[in-house]
Amino acid sequence: MESRLHAAAPCSHLDGTRFAAEGDGVGALKILFTGLRWSGLGLSAALICGFWYLIASWIAGALPTGGTTGHLPPARPAAYLCEADFHTDIALPLDGEVINWRKELRGYLPDYLPRDTYLLFGWGDSVFFTKVLYPEDLTLTRGLSALAGLNPVAMRIVPVYGSDVRAVCDPLPGGQTTKVVLIDQILGSLQKDADGAYRQIETSVPGELLLLAKGRYSPFFTCNQWTAQALGKAGLPRALFAPFAWSVTAPLKRTNRIPEPGDG
Repeated sequence: MESRLHAAAPCSHLDGTRFAAEGDGVGALKILFTGLRWSGLGLSAALICGFWYLIASWIAGALPTGGTTGHLPPARPAAYLCEADFHTDIALPLDGEVINWRKELRGYLPDYLPRDTYLLFGWGDSVFFTKVLYPEDLTLTRGLSALAGLNPVAMRIVPVYGSDVRAVCDPLPGGQTTKVVLIDQILGSLQKDADGAYRQIETSVPGELLLLAKGRYSPFFTCNQWTAQALGKAGLPRALFAPFAWSVTAPLKRTNRIPEPGDG
């Protein structure tokens, strides 16, 4: 009898293990379903926020502010607005009458640039400028670090032929005043060291110059928001919220602009 009682103990222990295992399985499923539920809620929240982000940008683009100088013809030579898929640049002549960028950026730009050269100026996240050259280069880490404002911001400066600018970009109205304000916006956005020199950022992209800039990149202050802000300071139509390239160009296209008479 005693041996049979002792023999039963292991069986009782095994039964307890089996019940515990079954309980662990139920707990694991509960944790899984809870995780899936919260993931679904998080995804839904992100989609809702993205939807209203798009709606807000569309409304802002449809209801621009400013425009006090939009009726004035472009300066000669003109300043231009250049639009890419996700980015906008301000184009100014290299050898301008307001500022001679060849002298201002001596030592940063090549000396052999032809006279009919324009410089494209664009503010933005430095990682986007150096690492995200194509859509497939955009990774989750790079995107999140930029949106969180963790990366330095830069002013990207690209020399291009004047003929290409005139063929692709749109002349900005507002006369000489527009150019002066845009130049002030660019110079005011650049950082300098203790000796008054611009602080260059290394880039492997041929033909591009990156200078350290002021500010912080975020979902609410993107590269295009910087451009829209500059246009607004010049009295041109702009969207108050302009996260996308079309947010910058749409208000200008809705105005009756006088075509540029030619750069001469």
